[in-house]
Amino acid sequence: MANSWTGYNQGITFAASKVMMGLFNAGTRVLRVARAGLLNNQTAGVTGVVCFMEIRRYPATFTWTTPTSVTPVAHDTTNSALSSVTFGNSGTPGGSTGAVLRRILWSSDEPAASTATSDELECFVPLNVIWDAGYGDTDVQKLALRQNESLILYSTSGAAGLVDAWTEFLDEAS
Repeated sequence: MANSWTGYNQGITFAASKVMMGLFNAGTRVLRVARAGLLNNQTAGVTGVVCFMEIRRYPATFTWTTPTSVTPVAHDTTNSALSSVTFGNSGTPGGSTGAVLRRILWSSDEPAASTATSDELECFVPLNVIWDAGYGDTDVQKLALRQNESLILYSTSGAAGLVDAWTEFLDEAS
């Protein structure tokens, strides 16, 4: 069985033209992305806006300048070390244009316990998953990231509040 990992970015500030989450495979391994999601974990009141984001897959000609790196957490403490993989947020994407896999509309308003609008629904784990290829159907491939390929969650608009972004992936080199 391949080793599994979760990369989790906390408290990312929304901004237009920003990498909200990125996974870059610089090694010869194959990474398989099972799922990714966002959590509306605002820590203060904010006048939210509607944000548009895109899940993009980039080929080997992609560059990611000055990302804020976050160390992914192994699902098993005996997993071999994860090397040649960058996970994180922020920075500047460059090089080639990524292929858009999905476009997401997201509310950056803070959730309130007394209502059930989209701001609150974004806090529930089943409803915050924005990419899910790991739901059990073995005929559906998980998204493969080969050497020098990337998966980026890119904010195209919106500039209010915070969000947590995460992804679960498998390392086939193990």
